[in-house]
Amino acid sequence: MLDRLFAREIKRRTGAHAISIYIDQSARVRKRSRVRGARTVGATRVTVRQAKGPLLHRINVRLPWLKFIAVPLLGVIIAVDLVGLTVSKISEPAEHIKIAPMSRHVKATERTLEGKKLVALTFDDGPMPETTPRLLDMLTEKDVPATFFMLGMMAERNPEIVQRAARERHEVASHSMYHQNLLTLGREAAQADLDQSKGVFKSILGERGPLYVRPPYGNYDDGVAAGAGRPLILWSVDTQDWLSKDPGAIVATAMSQVHDGAIILMHDIYPTSVEAVPALVDALRAEGYEFATIAELARERGATLAPGQAYYSFRP
Repeated sequence: MLDRLFAREIKRRTGAHAISIYIDQSARVRKRSRVRGARTVGATRVTVRQAKGPLLHRINVRLPWLKFIAVPLLGVIIAVDLVGLTVSKISEPAEHIKIAPMSRHVKATERTLEGKKLVALTFDDGPMPETTPRLLDMLTEKDVPATFFMLGMMAERNPEIVQRAARERHEVASHSMYHQNLLTLGREAAQADLDQSKGVFKSILGERGPLYVRPPYGNYDDGVAAGAGRPLILWSVDTQDWLSKDPGAIVATAMSQVHDGAIILMHDIYPTSVEAVPALVDALRAEGYEFATIAELARERGATLAPGQAYYSFRP
């Protein structure tokens, strides 16, 4: 009877849904019953343990020793699971492992040029956003280096294409600023044109600047050569792509003139010229030719490129 009265009173005061009551009748019992949450009602010591709230809390109240078993057990389960996951990942078949592809603009092959027939592909008048990027894609696919003689005004408008060409190991050179006949400009105007072009390329490429100069129309004299301050690179094979604008004719014209050490002239501003490149590359390789930049071609032929000097080819 007394237990029920105490239970109702404690429930009213504490809101407990379930309680355990310990009534201590002696000092010795009270001494042994030092339980957290104890409170005194009258002369009788009563200990109340609430079992309200979330499920885990109620379990903890009723079975406090359970957590000393559950927590280590849970840790062991997690550790075993992690070990199993790692092992399963390592043991996956190799074909399921994805490796990031190499950038399509990085050449992965090393070319051996010694003892081979060599030619240099060169492209004038760009960069043209409609055609030059496509040409760069083709050259990468064919693993062919080239030398680009770019106009300063076009480079200024399309610096990202200039940087891409240089980044993909092609050579970037100057074809003057505005493609004017330097011989008819007068010495001072011609010098100003070349200097302006040089400044544009240096601003895009850094202190290295353009490596060579190709005067428009191939026209130059001693004054132009001296004012350029860099080697002048002309050509020995003219594809006349600007005239025919026919891919088949471009390939045929180039193959009729090609020789070991040739510098081939093309223009990357014409879609038909760009279309001719894969077929021309295949035809030249079928004849035993390999491709080189101007610097590589000169080095393989033992030539030292000197400022103010003009070069048309590098025959053996």
